[in-house]
Amino acid sequence: MDRPYTVKLISASFSENSGSGVIEYSVRLAKALENEKSIKVYNSAVIKGNVFLTPKRVYRSLDTAKKIKNPDLLHYTDPAMLLKNAIFAGYFLHKSKLIVTVHDLYMFRSIEPRSKIIKSKIAIIKRPFSLKSSIKRFVNLYGRPISIITLVIGLRFAVKHSDRIICVSEKTRDLLVNKFGIDRKKCEVIYPIISKEFKPMNVKKGKKIIIGHISSYFPNKNVGVLIDAFKELVDSNFELHLYGGALPFRIDDDKRIKYYGFIPTKDIPKVMNSFDVFVFPSAYEGFGMPAIEAKRCKIPVITYKKGELPDIVKRNTLQFMDKRDLVNLLKGKKWSIINLDKAYNDTRKCEPQYVAKQITELYKEVIKNKNE
Repeated sequence: MDRPYTVKLISASFSENSGSGVIEYSVRLAKALENEKSIKVYNSAVIKGNVFLTPKRVYRSLDTAKKIKNPDLLHYTDPAMLLKNAIFAGYFLHKSKLIVTVHDLYMFRSIEPRSKIIKSKIAIIKRPFSLKSSIKRFVNLYGRPISIITLVIGLRFAVKHSDRIICVSEKTRDLLVNKFGIDRKKCEVIYPIISKEFKPMNVKKGKKIIIGHISSYFPNKNVGVLIDAFKELVDSNFELHLYGGALPFRIDDDKRIKYYGFIPTKDIPKVMNSFDVFVFPSAYEGFGMPAIEAKRCKIPVITYKKGELPDIVKRNTLQFMDKRDLVNLLKGKKWSIINLDKAYNDTRKCEPQYVAKQITELYKEVIKNKNE
């Protein structure tokens, strides 16, 4: 074949400061594939939001379908995006090979992994009444189930119609095989890409020992145990710095805990390097990129021993069993025993050139099977 293979990379967005892990996956993958000469990748964003259609969303979906023009392969970075786009663009599905990336399957897990979340005594923030907050709570109450339903239907649709499935971890693949009965050979485990911006930096640090955490603060993040443990760490030399989504916990009873809110993607490497240790207490994750990013910066990582995390994320970290254990690890600065060079080497399979090669070879394999 003389011409490069054409691939349409489809995501909800390609914004570099979206705050979404799935969108960041798309952004990094698109950049990594730019230098691949054997394929030509076109990026396309589809309908955003829930399944309710507005004239604007209909136009965007039709416009996306028009621009695709039957590429050799379609790669959807989110199963729900496939469902939304296929409402209007389904006519081309039989003409192009299809790959879908599956990130997390937490909604299909049994109740047992959820019970691994350590119960916290920390107070939940109660917001005062306002019309704006009431509307927001209504949207969260009814919009979130709709989004989850869309994801579930989209996932089943994607699994049925895709030629191959990229799983971001072995755990995601195993859940697909066990919950959906998918042929293991159809699933390819390829880790997400870590940005080149994550590297050790000489960030000026004060006299305080900074314990850091960055996340969305969803229940599976298990952050309550970190805050509870820190409050029991009676030592003014420590500070806990929290970044990310809206914090649902009350922390104003401990002045050592600092909440900085949303952080732009471009600033995360510098913030990560400002930590003395990064605590990642998640009970379960599809992958767990923040821990990999900390390893890449040679910042020691503490994880939850019972947490369901991929081995590449969990190995070469210090692991705690429960809140009391976490208090003792922090108090004794036990993270000093971590081999940071080994932890750094764990991240090599997430390097852009490594992942781009894996993805490109998979693209070629799927397209060649189409042409034979």
